Amino acid sequence: MKPIDDDIKIFHPAKSGSAGADLAELALLMDSYRSNGNMDKATALGEKLADLSPEILCPKDAEKLNTNEVRMLRALMVFSAQLSLHKYLPHQMLSSQAVNAMYAKIASMHRGLFENISDGSSYTFYYLSVRKNKDVEQNIGKNYAMLCDRDNDEFYEALGTKVYTMTDVTVCDLIEEFEFKE
Repeated sequence: MKPIDDDIKIFHPAKSGSAGADLAELALLMDSYRSNGNMDKATALGEKLADLSPEILCPKDAEKLNTNEVRMLRALMVFSAQLSLHKYLPHQMLSSQAVNAMYAKIASMHRGLFENISDGSSYTFYYLSVRKNKDVEQNIGKNYAMLCDRDNDEFYEALGTKVYTMTDVTVCDLIEEFEFKE
């Protein structure tokens, strides 16, 4: 017996003429960013951020940490750098280019860190802190302490907050140094 489907309606979204125009606009913007050097700058910025480490950012604090805690702090730095790139670069295309370059270099030069970031759950906790949009820095610090099995430890909470904030400032400063064109 053949099913009766006369009453089933198929939804067809209205075709928008602007989709092609949007793609053409993005292609023009990408060409502009390539020709004015912004894409190369974004790549160089991402590669530079891949080398940022706790030993560079806060060497005295890093000396007090064990290997796993340093690795967790480095993952926090990558998370913070990624957020900051999306926040401060003039277009999502440039931030995506920088983030991709950062991850590509981390994957090739810092394999253990890349595996820790891609397989770890730390980003989930950090994203939850950001999504709450309340006391983000303090919540990031608390999550860093928790991920290090140091719940309620003032040093670890303060260090997580400090590194999250310092990474944000570092990214902002580097973006200014690279002098991206609008």
